[in-house]
Amino acid sequence: MNNKNAYELELLFDLINAFSIVNNPKDSALFLQDLLTVQEVKNLSKRLRIAKLLLGGMTHREIAIKTNVSIATVTKISLWLQEGGEGFTSVISKLPKKYEMPSNLKKMPIEYQTPQALYALAKYTKAKKQDKKLLRFSKRLKGKAIEDKKIHEAFSDYYKEKK
Repeated sequence: MNNKNAYELELLFDLINAFSIVNNPKDSALFLQDLLTVQEVKNLSKRLRIAKLLLGGMTHREIAIKTNVSIATVTKISLWLQEGGEGFTSVISKLPKKYEMPSNLKKMPIEYQTPQALYALAKYTKAKKQDKKLLRFSKRLKGKAIEDKKIHEAFSDYYKEKK
């Protein structure tokens, strides 16, 4: 094995083990925020959603429309699922449910609504908590995108001046 291959294996070793260390949503969000660009996060998120929809039985065309990607992208991920896909399948089967905000309760006497009201309150609290965490992560990514753009512009200006 040459030095380049050995080095690439070391890099891969660190990456795989870094993912295995991250064991909760907060740490995962922080790690992804530091590791990836905004566009890379968006691309990986879409790939995961496409795999989830494929495993859920949606057609390629339906998925392409829903996720705003090309049929070629959906087909590529479909092929990955067919040629292995153990990683996608395992992770997707363990994803937690994204809670929805509860809809209005039906009109009936309040004494009959207590269980539904408590359930709706619990759903609302869970959904609000999930949304708050996702919004915080999204804001940090937007800040990172601004910083990335500034760095890119600074380096572009520097190299233009050098020429």
